[in-house]
Amino acid sequence: MNTSASYIMKSIGMLAGLILSLSPAAARAQESPASTAGLVEENPIIRVLIVDSVTSMCAAPKTVWQVRTLTGKTLCELKADEPVTIILTGGELRLDRGARSKAAEAASDQGGGAVALGRDPVVLESAVKGGVLGIPKVPYGVGWWWESAEDRLYEGRIEVRPAGNGKFIVVAVLPLEDYLRGVVPPEIGADSPLEAQCAQAVAARSAAALALTSQIYAGPHYNICSDVACQAFSGVTKCTALSDAAVTATRGLVLMFDGKPVSAYYASNCGGFTEDIRNVWPDRASDRAYWNTARFDGEGTCARDLAKEEDARKWIDDSPEVFCNPSISKVPEWSKRNFRWTREVSADELTSFVARTRDIGRVLQIRPLKRGPSGRLIEAEFRGENGALRVGPELAIRQVFNPPLKSAVFVADVKGDPARPAAFIIKGAGWGHGVGMCQTGAIGMANAGKTCLEILKHYYPNAAVKKLY
Repeated sequence: MNTSASYIMKSIGMLAGLILSLSPAAARAQESPASTAGLVEENPIIRVLIVDSVTSMCAAPKTVWQVRTLTGKTLCELKADEPVTIILTGGELRLDRGARSKAAEAASDQGGGAVALGRDPVVLESAVKGGVLGIPKVPYGVGWWWESAEDRLYEGRIEVRPAGNGKFIVVAVLPLEDYLRGVVPPEIGADSPLEAQCAQAVAARSAAALALTSQIYAGPHYNICSDVACQAFSGVTKCTALSDAAVTATRGLVLMFDGKPVSAYYASNCGGFTEDIRNVWPDRASDRAYWNTARFDGEGTCARDLAKEEDARKWIDDSPEVFCNPSISKVPEWSKRNFRWTREVSADELTSFVARTRDIGRVLQIRPLKRGPSGRLIEAEFRGENGALRVGPELAIRQVFNPPLKSAVFVADVKGDPARPAAFIIKGAGWGHGVGMCQTGAIGMANAGKTCLEILKHYYPNAAVKKLY
C-alpha cells in the first residue's frame, strides 16, 4: 500500500469512528445491549447460498487454495491463477484442471488431470489469509427483468455440497461482519457517501440477524441467499475502503422492534413517498414495525393526498422537493432515470400480457381502483372487450407487464382512439416496493449532511438502533 492509500484508509477509519462516537443515539445503542443479549453470539458465522442447483462450476483461485473434506483431510491443492472446474457426475464430485469443452464436461473419463473428490461435500479454503477465489458467471436478479450473471470474488470458506437431485449447491461460510462487506457495496453502491453506506450496513445486518434467529430465508445448509429474494451478496468483488469503513463503523448495530431484529426492507427509489407494508405485502401485514410508516421523503409533509387519483397524477407530473429527487439532491447517475419514468405499451402487447392470467379480449382501459398513501396502486382493473381482470396488490399489478413496471406509482393514458386505444402511455415514479429505506433518498440525505442514525430514523420510524454485540 502506498503512502497516499495509507493516508486515505486512516482518514476513513477516523471518520467512521466519529460517526458513532459523536452521535448520542449511537452511544446509547452501544451502551444498552441488554435487550439483545444472547440473541446471537459475537460476530456469528453465517452461511450464504451463492450458487444453486448446478452440475458444474469453474473456480479461479488468485492465491493457493486447498480442497478438503468436511473433517479437514486435504484432497488436492489449487494453484494460483490456474482455473479448475468442479463437476458432479453420477453422484460424484470431480475436479478437472484447466478449461473444458461441453463435450469434455459430459464425458465420464477421469483423464486430463481430473481428481476424484467423492460423494460427500468438499470445502475450498485459501492456504493464506485473505486469499481470493473467483467464480465466473454467478447469476443475480434471478426471475426479474435485469437477470444476468457476473464474475465474482470470494474470501473465506466455500462449501460444495451435492444436493441429492443430480446437482450441487455452493455456500460461502463466513463471519457476519465479513458477509456485510459483500452486501453494502452491491446494494447501495460503493461510491455512495459514508453515512448512507453506514445506514445500509445497519439495515443489512438487521436482515441477516433476523435470518439467523428466525430461519426465514434458510434452506438446506444455508441461512440466507445472495440474491434479491434475501439481499445481494457479491463477496469481495465490489468492496472499497469506504464500504468496509461503513461496516466497521456500525459493527454490531441492528434495528430492533418488539425485541427482534427488523427485516430491514429497502428499495432503490421510493419516488418521493414510502409505503406501509400492509399495502404491499398482505401476507406480511402482521409486521407492525412497518405499520403507519408511509412518509414523505423530504423535510416537512406532502401537500397532496396521494391516495386520491387527481393528486397522484399531479405528483407524478411534479418534481417534489424530496431526498430522492435527482433534480434537487446529489444522487448517483444510475438512480436518475428511476425517479420519474415513462413507458409506452401497445394495446396488442398489453392484451397478451393480461391474457397470461385471463383472456379478456383486447384491453381497452387500465382503471385504478385503490391507492396507498404513497400513490402506489393497491388494486387496479384491466378492462377488455370480453370482460375485466382485477389485480392486486402492487407487485401483482406491476407483474402484469413484461418486463414488470418499475413501480406501482403510475398513471395510464391512452394513445389513439379512446374507445379502442392503439397503446397506453405509462407514467410512473420510483423503482421498487417503497417499504422501508429508499436507497436513493438515503444517499440524498447523506449528501445533505444527515447522519446514519437520522437516515435510519427517517425510514424506520418504529424501530430502534441497538447494539447486538
